[in-house]
Amino acid sequence: MKHSILLSILYAGFVIQYVVNKLLAGNLDLDGLGDFNVAVSVASICSVLFLAGSDSGLNRFIPKYLENRNWGNIKGYLVHYLKLTLAVSFCFCTLSLVADGVLRRYHLEKLLHESYFAMILTPALALFTILGESLLAIHRRYASSLTTELLKPLLFLAGIAIWLFFSPAINEYEAIALLLLSLALTFALQSWLFLRSIPFDFFSQKPLFSIPEWKAVCIPMLITFLANNFVSVVELWSLEILDKNETSVGVFSLLVFIASIIWVNFTGLYYVVSSRISTIDSDRHSLQRSYRSSVRQLLLVNVLTASILAINAEAILGWLHADMVGYRNWLYVILIGTSVNSVLQLASPFLRLSGYAREASVISLAILALSVVSAPAIIYWYGLEGAIVSLIGLRFLRGLWYSLRLRALHGISFV
Repeated sequence: MKHSILLSILYAGFVIQYVVNKLLAGNLDLDGLGDFNVAVSVASICSVLFLAGSDSGLNRFIPKYLENRNWGNIKGYLVHYLKLTLAVSFCFCTLSLVADGVLRRYHLEKLLHESYFAMILTPALALFTILGESLLAIHRRYASSLTTELLKPLLFLAGIAIWLFFSPAINEYEAIALLLLSLALTFALQSWLFLRSIPFDFFSQKPLFSIPEWKAVCIPMLITFLANNFVSVVELWSLEILDKNETSVGVFSLLVFIASIIWVNFTGLYYVVSSRISTIDSDRHSLQRSYRSSVRQLLLVNVLTASILAINAEAILGWLHADMVGYRNWLYVILIGTSVNSVLQLASPFLRLSGYAREASVISLAILALSVVSAPAIIYWYGLEGAIVSLIGLRFLRGLWYSLRLRALHGISFV
């Protein structure tokens, strides 16, 4: 029942994001949409880097602190990482805006990119991420999913609709500003929900710090998260730099976005199991049951989701943009690959949150290193098609490696 409700929330958020992409594709065209997505991806990666793994570490530490009533450690963890993250974010945001201004001042337009301006998103993205994960860590799954997966895209869509009501068009910079506004409104609500949900007075509680222990777990988790997410970013940036076809980045972004509803299924399961793994990490049989149950559920939902998307592929692609219909066969390939890869990827949180964050980071770094070497070469020779094959192949290798390592360390597998 919980999983069904969470999936409903996530699917609703995906539909809203689908409409957002339709509006942006229609107003920015495929090349402008590509520039926007690249800029937001740069800001997203930077915000994750500035969080120093604290967002991933929340589900390792906070559930245990909550169970043992260690209120001071909960406050100490959040205060330490919020100060660190916001200080670094604002510094880099300022430097990026100065660089943007200097390039404009001296008419160096060839060096300009929306990514400079998009760095204004980093403080908001960092707050949005850590507060969403904080709600999840204290077992407020619905509050976390409603704000991160539904409210934020809904506010972004409302902002775009209001803008287009008063203005005939929207550009990449205006879209970034509207995204910033939606993030700010969302993390304001997240803050209020978090303070209402915790069983102690946050402001009067004395913080306790265990920084060495936190760093020992958070840094490997940061490496894992960055490496995992950078695999797709490598393809995106390589297309932007190496492919002469200006629409390739936009096409790639939309194809990956359509198939990302399968990753929504993965996220729904993650919301259910993430805060529970660290409390049963010493019980192999409980971990085995939880893992196998998660695999079966995800596989079933993935098959249903991929089948529905495949049957309606032409209509979905055509609605997003008329030029997308010709990429129907490549959408089929991405749907099959994503369905398999998301199931294999389930081994990652079971590794990271059960005490093997460092082992997971080693795997992620190895795959990232391989992608940095192989993806640009493949994309240089084969363009968009090479980017798709590279993304699916590298994610398959990563998920398989996670699964084999989980079996070796915990003795559990999905069969």
